[in-house]
Amino acid sequence: MLRRISLIAGACMALLAMAGTVRAQDFPNRPIRIVIPYAPGSVADVFARIMAQDMQEQWKGTIVVEAKSGANGSIAAEEVARAAPDGYTWLLVTTFFTASPALNTQLRWDPVRDFVPVGQICLAPNFFIVPTSLPVKTVADYVALAKAKPGTLNYSHPGKGSTGHLGFELFKRLAGIDVTAIGYRGYPQMVPDIASGLITSSFLSANQALAQVQSGSIRIIGTISDGRSKYFPDVPTMAEQGFAEAQVTPWFGFVVPAGTPQPVVERISAALETALASAEVRKKLDVAGCDARSAPLRQFADIIKADVALWARVVKEAGIPPD
Repeated sequence: MLRRISLIAGACMALLAMAGTVRAQDFPNRPIRIVIPYAPGSVADVFARIMAQDMQEQWKGTIVVEAKSGANGSIAAEEVARAAPDGYTWLLVTTFFTASPALNTQLRWDPVRDFVPVGQICLAPNFFIVPTSLPVKTVADYVALAKAKPGTLNYSHPGKGSTGHLGFELFKRLAGIDVTAIGYRGYPQMVPDIASGLITSSFLSANQALAQVQSGSIRIIGTISDGRSKYFPDVPTMAEQGFAEAQVTPWFGFVVPAGTPQPVVERISAALETALASAEVRKKLDVAGCDARSAPLRQFADIIKADVALWARVVKEAGIPPD
């Protein structure tokens, strides 16, 4: 009798494994939806569309990119967390995804519990910028000025929980300076105030900083990445200037709802890796200001868990009140 039960159980497991394989082989057989937690035309939207174009060509299918901004990314995240775990709904994630648990006590989704990481797409190096009217040319100059005139300098960020917000708070703690945070609804409203000198510092990505650097209205004093950037190769990194822990580079990647069959997750991940290996895709991401950087499945899961812990510590040490 026990032998018969074991045989039956083994047969059931084999059938389930075969079913998962069949589902993966058939996937996708209808349109996929990628939800972007930001406005149309944002850098996240651009990155997602670059990847979607290549992946749908691989599958000869359709991938629809849908922008759904609001509540610092939580509206989009909650919707995807509640979607059917079948591989047909993805979420593009970045800093908000790992910072939200520390910033919102009423959060109705969890980045680890409610999602399965598929893979990282790219890294978008940020740069420490100041208006050219501010008499500083290095990070050391900035720190010295901030210490000489505590509370008089400020920095802007595009929203609570963004890299521009939490990354700068991390830098403040490391430098031991008092600089006032000024929040904006987004970069279009923020950048002109930096150029005019109303805002005395910020962290910007390459594509956000380029035009202002070329016009001479802002100066870059540091690269916030693990190496000098090809966009501004003459600008030293934060590590070269004594602030290695402040080198927090925003990443972008895809996750799907928890419970999505592993063979389907692996099929999506494989297509993502194929896209990232394409010279055309890498060039498009480069032009958009993002360095293609693969980190599939478990590797991406480890990145997410590490950042959840990092931002929880930064929020606590900076005394940022949760919503």
